[in-house]
Amino acid sequence: MMEHKIYAGLSVSYEKVITASDSYLSNAVMIDNLMSTPALLSTVIESSWNMLKPYIPTEYITVVTDFYLNHHEPTLVGEKVKFSLVVEKIEYNKIHVNFTGADHVGEFCSGTLVKAIVRYDKLLEAAYKRVKM
Repeated sequence: MMEHKIYAGLSVSYEKVITASDSYLSNAVMIDNLMSTPALLSTVIESSWNMLKPYIPTEYITVVTDFYLNHHEPTLVGEKVKFSLVVEKIEYNKIHVNFTGADHVGEFCSGTLVKAIVRYDKLLEAAYKRVKM
Protein backbone atom coordinates (compact mmCIF):
# COMPACT_ATOMS: atom_id res chain seq x y z
CA MET A 1 0.00 0.00 0.00
CA MET A 2 1.26 3.44 -0.94
CA GLU A 3 2.10 5.82 1.89
CA HIS A 4 1.61 9.56 1.63
CA LYS A 5 1.80 12.50 4.02
CA ILE A 6 -1.45 14.26 3.06
CA TYR A 7 -3.66 15.07 6.03
CA ALA A 8 -7.11 16.54 6.69
CA GLY A 9 -6.74 20.29 7.15
CA LEU A 10 -3.86 20.65 4.69
CA SER A 11 -4.52 23.93 2.89
CA VAL A 12 -3.16 26.35 0.36
CA SER A 13 -4.09 29.78 -0.95
CA TYR A 14 -3.34 30.87 -4.49
CA GLU A 15 -3.66 34.40 -5.83
CA LYS A 16 -3.68 35.49 -9.43
CA VAL A 17 -4.82 38.34 -11.64
CA ILE A 18 -7.36 37.27 -14.24
CA THR A 19 -5.87 37.80 -17.69
CA ALA A 20 -7.26 37.72 -21.21
CA SER A 21 -6.04 34.12 -21.52
CA ASP A 22 -8.48 33.24 -18.69
CA SER A 23 -11.46 34.57 -20.67
CA TYR A 24 -13.77 32.51 -22.84
CA LEU A 25 -13.19 32.64 -26.57
CA SER A 26 -14.54 30.14 -29.08
CA ASN A 27 -16.25 30.11 -32.45
CA ALA A 28 -19.63 29.94 -30.71
CA VAL A 29 -19.19 32.34 -27.78
CA MET A 30 -17.01 35.34 -27.12
CA ILE A 31 -16.93 36.71 -23.60
CA ASP A 32 -13.49 38.25 -23.59
CA ASN A 33 -13.78 40.32 -20.41
CA LEU A 34 -14.85 37.61 -17.92
CA MET A 35 -13.05 34.66 -16.33
CA SER A 36 -14.26 31.50 -18.04
CA THR A 37 -15.44 28.45 -16.20
CA PRO A 38 -12.79 26.28 -17.94
CA ALA A 39 -10.07 28.68 -16.70
CA LEU A 40 -11.54 28.55 -13.20
CA LEU A 41 -11.52 24.72 -13.25
CA SER A 42 -7.97 24.66 -14.55
CA THR A 43 -6.80 27.04 -11.82
CA VAL A 44 -8.36 24.91 -9.07
CA ILE A 45 -6.95 21.67 -10.51
CA GLU A 46 -3.47 23.14 -10.88
CA SER A 47 -3.60 24.61 -7.36
CA SER A 48 -4.65 21.24 -5.92
CA TRP A 49 -1.79 19.52 -7.77
CA ASN A 50 0.73 22.00 -6.37
CA MET A 51 -0.68 21.52 -2.86
CA LEU A 52 -0.64 17.70 -2.90
CA LYS A 53 2.45 16.83 -4.97
CA PRO A 54 5.03 17.40 -2.20
CA TYR A 55 3.18 14.90 0.02
CA ILE A 56 3.14 11.87 -2.29
CA PRO A 57 5.93 9.58 -3.59
CA THR A 58 7.50 10.65 -6.89
CA GLU A 59 6.12 7.71 -8.90
CA TYR A 60 2.55 8.76 -8.03
CA ILE A 61 0.30 11.54 -9.28
CA THR A 62 -3.13 12.82 -8.37
CA VAL A 63 -5.99 12.71 -10.85
CA VAL A 64 -9.43 14.26 -10.57
CA THR A 65 -12.18 11.66 -10.22
CA ASP A 66 -15.04 13.98 -9.25
CA PHE A 67 -15.56 17.74 -9.47
CA TYR A 68 -18.42 19.88 -8.22
CA LEU A 69 -18.34 23.60 -8.99
CA ASN A 70 -20.75 26.38 -8.14
CA HIS A 71 -19.73 29.41 -10.22
CA HIS A 72 -21.79 32.00 -8.28
CA GLU A 73 -20.71 35.28 -9.84
CA PRO A 74 -18.84 36.63 -12.89
CA THR A 75 -15.30 37.89 -12.41
CA LEU A 76 -13.69 40.48 -14.69
CA VAL A 77 -10.37 40.24 -16.47
CA GLY A 78 -7.93 42.39 -14.50
CA GLU A 79 -9.37 41.40 -11.10
CA LYS A 80 -7.09 39.91 -8.47
CA VAL A 81 -8.62 36.69 -7.14
CA LYS A 82 -7.71 34.33 -4.33
CA PHE A 83 -8.43 30.61 -4.27
CA SER A 84 -8.41 28.73 -0.98
CA LEU A 85 -8.22 24.93 -0.95
CA VAL A 86 -8.52 22.66 2.10
CA VAL A 87 -8.28 18.87 2.36
CA GLU A 88 -11.57 17.86 3.98
CA LYS A 89 -10.97 14.13 4.33
CA ILE A 90 -8.99 11.18 3.03
CA GLU A 91 -10.55 7.83 2.16
CA TYR A 92 -7.98 5.25 1.06
CA ASN A 93 -6.34 6.86 -1.98
CA LYS A 94 -9.12 9.47 -2.45
CA ILE A 95 -8.48 13.03 -1.29
CA HIS A 96 -11.55 15.26 -0.83
CA VAL A 97 -10.72 18.95 -1.28
CA ASN A 98 -13.05 21.90 -0.67
CA PHE A 99 -12.31 25.20 -2.39
CA THR A 100 -13.53 28.77 -2.66
CA GLY A 101 -12.59 31.65 -4.92
CA ALA A 102 -12.99 35.29 -3.98
CA ASP A 103 -12.37 38.66 -5.59
CA HIS A 104 -12.44 42.10 -3.94
CA VAL A 105 -16.27 41.96 -3.70
CA GLY A 106 -16.48 38.48 -2.15
CA GLU A 107 -16.83 34.80 -2.96
CA PHE A 108 -17.49 34.05 -6.63
CA CYS A 109 -17.10 30.26 -6.66
CA SER A 110 -17.01 27.25 -4.39
CA GLY A 111 -16.93 23.52 -4.74
CA THR A 112 -15.36 20.19 -4.04
CA LEU A 113 -13.04 17.98 -5.97
CA VAL A 114 -11.95 14.43 -5.29
CA LYS A 115 -8.52 13.36 -6.41
CA ALA A 116 -7.18 9.82 -6.49
CA ILE A 117 -3.53 9.09 -5.85
CA VAL A 118 -2.38 6.68 -8.55
CA ARG A 119 0.87 5.30 -9.92
CA TYR A 120 1.70 7.15 -13.13
CA ASP A 121 2.88 4.00 -14.95
CA LYS A 122 -0.28 2.07 -13.99
CA LEU A 123 -2.46 4.95 -15.18
CA LEU A 124 -0.76 4.93 -18.58
CA GLU A 125 -0.98 1.13 -18.72
CA ALA A 126 -4.73 1.29 -18.09
CA ALA A 127 -5.17 3.97 -20.75
CA TYR A 128 -3.27 1.96 -23.38
CA LYS A 129 -5.10 -1.23 -22.44
CA ARG A 130 -8.41 0.59 -22.77
CA VAL A 131 -7.67 1.49 -26.39
CA LYS A 132 -5.89 -1.84 -27.01
CA MET A 133 -2.52 -0.39 -27.98
